[in-house]
Amino acid sequence: PVSALDVSIQAQVINLLEDLQRDLKLSYLFISHNLAVVEHISHRIAILYAGKLVELADSDVVYDTPLHPYTEALLSSVPIPDPPLQRARQRIVLQGEIPNPLDPPPGCRFQTRCPLVQDVCRHQTPPFEEKAPGHWAACWVR
Repeated sequence: PVSALDVSIQAQVINLLEDLQRDLKLSYLFISHNLAVVEHISHRIAILYAGKLVELADSDVVYDTPLHPYTEALLSSVPIPDPPLQRARQRIVLQGEIPNPLDPPPGCRFQTRCPLVQDVCRHQTPPFEEKAPGHWAACWVR
């Protein structure tokens, strides 16, 4: 709902959504590529890759201890507004082919780009399971 808006208007809309959420006890399904906005507005976060759910947890857990390699790469792309910290951080740049959503590869959909890929990833779809209390992920390695 805020992707094409000026930053100041974006902030006003997000504040309005938060006020409505609090006052009317609403829940939102907020879909966005802007991880700064997602972090600000969300209580729980679901990460999808190629149409599949790969991670789900409370927002602070996802941001502090991501389990899926795609989530790690995604979070590493978010700029930090502190220049020395930004320069010092390790950004994960994914290599490999993005899978065709109409004809995905067997096994894990992220296996063509995953830096941790193993043989099992190429043949079997990992189960989406609870790896820690309230923290779900679909990954054979973690």
